[in-house]
Amino acid sequence: MTKKLSERIAERATAKAQGRNAKNKAQFLSVRNEVEEALGENWTVKDIWETLHEEGAISFSYEAFRKHVNAWKNHHPEPPKNHQPEAAAPQISKSTELPGFPWNPVANPDELF
Repeated sequence: MTKKLSERIAERATAKAQGRNAKNKAQFLSVRNEVEEALGENWTVKDIWETLHEEGAISFSYEAFRKHVNAWKNHHPEPPKNHQPEAAAPQISKSTELPGFPWNPVANPDELF
């Protein structure tokens, strides 16, 4: 089975003698799906970096990793949580009465003592 194009480009960029920034970006792109998944599971960027760094998946600093994550998140914003389309919004009752408590501001003389 062939690898995805982005994986092949990342491997090529890592193996090729390039500048540090290009090599770091290639390493980040090779693990970005895992990073996205871990962020979705509420892991901190620091925890993700420490794990990937210890495993040897990335070799650059935490600050560089954080910059790559922030740049990626700025280009791929996640949808707001608990967002419901307007068509699916619940209908609000027009009645102002609370159930079990009918209130009339005009006093009924028969009910007064």
